[in-house]
Amino acid sequence: MTEAEHPTSPIGNQEFYRNRASEYDRGNDVMFKMLLSEQATVREDLIDTLKLHSGARVLEIGCGTCRDTIHLLNRNITVYAGDLSHEMLAIGQQRLQDAAADFDRVRLFRADVMRLPFADGFFDAAYHFGGLNLFPDIAASLAEMTRVVRHGGRVVAGDEGVGPWLSSTNFAKILKNSNPLFEHSAPIQHVPISARNVDCRWVLNGSFYLISFDVSSGEPGLDLDVEFPGWRGGSHRKRYFGRLEGVSPQLRDNVVKQAAAEGSSVSAWLEKTLRAAISEK
Repeated sequence: MTEAEHPTSPIGNQEFYRNRASEYDRGNDVMFKMLLSEQATVREDLIDTLKLHSGARVLEIGCGTCRDTIHLLNRNITVYAGDLSHEMLAIGQQRLQDAAADFDRVRLFRADVMRLPFADGFFDAAYHFGGLNLFPDIAASLAEMTRVVRHGGRVVAGDEGVGPWLSSTNFAKILKNSNPLFEHSAPIQHVPISARNVDCRWVLNGSFYLISFDVSSGEPGLDLDVEFPGWRGGSHRKRYFGRLEGVSPQLRDNVVKQAAAEGSSVSAWLEKTLRAAISEK
């Protein structure tokens, strides 16, 4: 087990998981049972969302006691499984040993999700399930997970959060009464702008959200110079970057009428007229 600690790690969350490490697994068993779900099947389904290829290198951050790590190792991949809690990792390491896991294909480490000790694009995919709601900065956490995944790779993350269509049901009220974490909503607004093919679905009978996306770079592309049909005309470049000061409503209406009379869009008529006016001077 390697370690990558940082002095600014969220101590409150460390204490939370340290205090409940021994009961964490029992709580997981109860949760799947109460949600009428078969644990192994659900975990395999979640991992399918990563769309892994043979030989992939995968980050599992917030691995807890390595319940998902066991299922990840069913694939022909290498897993870097990290958590902030020593106690959780110790239980996870014992779980892997008891399962005769191939430790040539798994690396356990301790680190803060917002300061991962890996180079840009080091992984083919990143996975997290079950702690996102407690991350002190969800946007920064998702951005950091995205940073360490290569262009074209996958990020999958999820946590408690009853689907909005169920918000007024007894199902939702009962879950939230026992565990306030179910009051959280899927943090779609915190997905990085470099994400593509973003998907959000709800699992475990609608009680947990699961966000997945492909990693790209920057904002999505646009052809700014495609000319639009219709009376207004122009392109994105002209409409957005070429905006001028306003005119009176009457003059605007007259421009629209004149352009229509000449069989032209407003954009084309304005460009023609303004160019003529400028060249005359």
